[in-house]
Amino acid sequence: MMTLLVLKSKIKNFYEKHYRMARSVLKFLVVLAALLIITGRLDYYPGFENLWLLFAISLICAVTPDVISGLCIFLVICVETAQVSPILTFVILLMMLIYFLLFGRLGQKQYVLIFLVPLMTTIQIGYIVPIVAALFVSPVFLPALAMGVLLQFLINGVAEYGLAVSKSGSVENVLEPLQYLFAYLMRNRLMLVTLASFCLSFLCIYIIRRRKFKYGAQTAILVGAILLMAVELLSNIVWELNLNLFLLLLQMLISLVIAYVIQFFHMTLDYHGTRKLQFEDAEYYYYVTAIPKFKVAAEDKTVTQIVPEEEDGAFDLREELEKALEEERAEKESDVLQ
Repeated sequence: MMTLLVLKSKIKNFYEKHYRMARSVLKFLVVLAALLIITGRLDYYPGFENLWLLFAISLICAVTPDVISGLCIFLVICVETAQVSPILTFVILLMMLIYFLLFGRLGQKQYVLIFLVPLMTTIQIGYIVPIVAALFVSPVFLPALAMGVLLQFLINGVAEYGLAVSKSGSVENVLEPLQYLFAYLMRNRLMLVTLASFCLSFLCIYIIRRRKFKYGAQTAILVGAILLMAVELLSNIVWELNLNLFLLLLQMLISLVIAYVIQFFHMTLDYHGTRKLQFEDAEYYYYVTAIPKFKVAAEDKTVTQIVPEEEDGAFDLREELEKALEEERAEKESDVLQ
């Protein structure tokens, strides 16, 4: 455990010291992986066979705001689906537009959760999304989770229709792609099961990890994963979904391991949040709100120098603040070691 804590501290220090470059590199790798997964799953537009194009898009996303990354990933999906049917692309665009008009104001970066569901499902670890998301965001992101599940099955429907058209070689009417996709979604019970299990697991983890007891987050991950798997197994018995139970168990174990690793490193790597500290001396109580420097513009900073009076004795506010931070960090690490 001590080795892991030391490793975590080194990673934290490196990330804080090289924040901008490290974040750009991570964005580049994440977007590139997402584009490779999408083009490998849909693989209809010949231009995306050129890896340099995907590298160029990822590089642009690495040095631009986060919203550009989500927009690029969505545009790649639209270009791929347009090769199968323009009307299906229009339907996907319309659904995304309606979603953001209805729920876009509820939370920032919802597009991350929307695209993570189909991406992680493609590489067989989709269960990680509701488990990890519930550790860091509130239920206001549930519509994004539901939209991600719907987008996943929309992409599956487009892929199945593309395969059917390639075998038949003809399209009877203009609305045939839309009819096929609608029928695919309507008869797909697995979509309903996935939607229910993801939402229930998300709510369960969120409620438990908000409780004030030790190891709440770790307990929430385990209980949420068990609930998710129970819903999947029960649905498989009732509706005969023909799920691969061995694969389901393996995916759940991998998701649990990843969730615990993320939770462990997030314990102190999350320096983005505002820290609220409290300490006291012989005469005063001090309530301090510490905000990361990169969140405050230079012109917004106001620094007030507090000079203690001579007769009050030497009192260093900075020293007391550092001491309070050190005590908080030591308390967290002692909880982990116990």
